[in-house]
Amino acid sequence: MYASVHSFHRSLPHETEGWAPALASALHGEQQPVATCTLAQLAGLSGAVVTLWPDCEQAESAAGRRVPGPVTWLDSGCYEVIAMQDGVAAGTPPSYAQLTWFDGPRSPAQVAADDRAGRERIWPAVRAVDGSVGAWILRADGLGMLVLGLASSVGTLEEVQRAIMASELLPGEDPALLTGPDRQDIHRVLHAELPVPAGGRS
Repeated sequence: MYASVHSFHRSLPHETEGWAPALASALHGEQQPVATCTLAQLAGLSGAVVTLWPDCEQAESAAGRRVPGPVTWLDSGCYEVIAMQDGVAAGTPPSYAQLTWFDGPRSPAQVAADDRAGRERIWPAVRAVDGSVGAWILRADGLGMLVLGLASSVGTLEEVQRAIMASELLPGEDPALLTGPDRQDIHRVLHAELPVPAGGRS
């Protein structure tokens, strides 16, 4: 599975009711995505449309598309979906999201260290946080990474951060390889169409 990520700058005076789902729908055209989220930064004017696609060709096509709307397009990219993880509140519509960026280029050793930390230490620590809807792990060219965390509240995102900071390094983990993210942004989820998790609610 692959993802397209479009970043934009909002124009508040030109936003009308329903602009967020309309923007995503226009970007998708006649293609049918697996899932999509339209995000707007808290206390800021940036935003993003993150969309999952069944194959690389559709994701690349979507990433190259621009459509009219109450936004100024900044950049876009195509990512490989490394993992889709369900939290304890999977199936609940998310209200907030955190985008965590690890810019490339990164070394294979860094990628392996981050993958292990996420799989064996971080996700087990945060998946049961009340209000955690899930996370999408996306990988870009140059081995950069983008993590989209979905939650029911800002408080949930804060609890997730506390759980991560409280987790202890696993045997063999090298702190020198775990350099941390380049930036983190908290957003409101203006529109989301997500797959229903196994055993989850519709």
